Amino acid sequence: MILDVESVSISIFPSDVIQLANLRYLAIQAHNGSPAASISNLVNLQMLVISSRKNIVVPITIWNMVNLRHLYIKSGENLIEEPCLVHVTENDGCPSGLVSLQTLSQVSPQCCHNIFSRTPNLRKLGFCGPLMSKLGDLEFPNLHSLQHLQKLKLLNTNPYPEPTRSCNPIMFPENLKKLTLSNTCMDWEEMWTFSLLPNLEVLKLKFNAFIGEKWETRDAEFRRLKVLKLHDLDLRQWVCSRENFPGLQRLVIHHCSKLNGIPSDVGKILTLDVIEVRGCSSSTWVSAQNIQKEQESEGNCFLKVQGNNNGSGVELNSRSFDVPRLKK
Repeated sequence: MILDVESVSISIFPSDVIQLANLRYLAIQAHNGSPAASISNLVNLQMLVISSRKNIVVPITIWNMVNLRHLYIKSGENLIEEPCLVHVTENDGCPSGLVSLQTLSQVSPQCCHNIFSRTPNLRKLGFCGPLMSKLGDLEFPNLHSLQHLQKLKLLNTNPYPEPTRSCNPIMFPENLKKLTLSNTCMDWEEMWTFSLLPNLEVLKLKFNAFIGEKWETRDAEFRRLKVLKLHDLDLRQWVCSRENFPGLQRLVIHHCSKLNGIPSDVGKILTLDVIEVRGCSSSTWVSAQNIQKEQESEGNCFLKVQGNNNGSGVELNSRSFDVPRLKK
């Protein structure tokens, strides 16, 4: 059974749905979306989606919902109550937990220090909350034990007054493939730590994830990175070579209005398929076109440049037709 009432705004999480014992999918939108403790009566629920105007508290009874696979909270800095003690099931004597849980989003890192031993199969995780220590270091619960985690979002809510530092790369699980950073305000010098993530394929830097006018990649090598997105950063100058991103396929730059251009060496990355520019300066758009023209002059007719010029809203594509892709 599926119940999707997300298009209808209500005041509080509806208590009536608790009676729907066969419910497998539930999506709601409420001014206060905190579920009651009786949410655990939905023993067959596999996916719970909550849109709420207030930060919500997920009750401790959530740990009894052994079939839950996805807990997707769409906004806010939310709490999930942690069991104080390790409970023991009546059947097999093993510690209780959400072994089926694969997705957990928009939860405060402050409430997650003791839960990951109970969620060993998490694949997607999103933190929203204070992620900076008093000394200005990126700080969150150690995720190294989550060997199945592939996608991580870090949204910081307590900006530090100075450029911050990254954490030890060992805090991240080895199999992490997608990482999104937002409002972490790190110094660009800290970027090298993320190049040490051996399986990273997608890196999204949003709204002051890094601050400073110049990003020089130097000796950092993102060996497996396929997608790089820069969104709403104050970056002015970007210095890099093709050796820094040897496998990059897609470069996305949105609303980086101060950026003076894309490094010409980016066009020499043999795997690059698309450069997408939206809401940036005209010089950034022109540099993307120049990269494409240079590649065409060298026989590479496969690189596409997409987007719009200086936030005009007019969609542009420097190629009027697609050429069948050949192996490079």
